[in-house]
Amino acid sequence: MQPALDSTTLDRLIALGREQGHLTNQDLEDNLPIASMSAEEIALIVVHLEETGVPVELDDSLASPNPKPSPAPVKSAEIIPFPDRAAAAKMKRRNAPLQKAGPTPSEATKTARPSGRAAHWAVAISGLLVLVLLVGLVMMLGV
Repeated sequence: MQPALDSTTLDRLIALGREQGHLTNQDLEDNLPIASMSAEEIALIVVHLEETGVPVELDDSLASPNPKPSPAPVKSAEIIPFPDRAAAAKMKRRNAPLQKAGPTPSEATKTARPSGRAAHWAVAISGLLVLVLLVGLVMMLGV
């Protein structure tokens, strides 16, 4: 809520709403500085009034008392739909690649095999070492 709005104004609105059984746009316009308030501030007041048990009957005119031009939304990313199967098949049938192709997956695995095997053995040996250490620790502690 805006600082210019004091609790006596809200108390007066709550008392009026309980007396009448509800509040209208006119009641809010008579007691609040609607012209200088944003839609969010008005909504907060309405929520506060309804939480105290005072129903508020609003028109759409109060929701935007002084329409301010909102800035155009900024596009940050464009969502591209997933292609259907026919479009995917059409893309696979392209003859000319769009860019220079790298090594094929089979060529890449052939060149990476020696280091891949060494890494495999290193992981296997370290796993066995950890297992032996854990078994030794369990035997020492007698668990």
